[in-house]
Amino acid sequence: MSDLVTLAEAKLHLRVIHDHEDTAIGMMIAAASEAVRDIVGEIDPNDIPVRVKLAVLTRVAVMYDNRESIEAGAGELPMLTPLRALEV
Repeated sequence: MSDLVTLAEAKLHLRVIHDHEDTAIGMMIAAASEAVRDIVGEIDPNDIPVRVKLAVLTRVAVMYDNRESIEAGAGELPMLTPLRALEV
């Protein structure tokens, strides 16, 4: 299972120009990608919708800015609800 955004995309979104937090940011990307997949289901890695990428970047930004307290749904949930995978 691959991440839905790259480290470069995340660092650009976060306005991070140094490399000393790459490992932490990479973990945030992986966690955010998993959280998004929990809502929308599996995503074709060759055709990732822009709002899915933005949802991951939003989740990463929330984690990066609020490292001591991570609250899910602080920005990405409204973008992903229409894509929710429902099991019937």
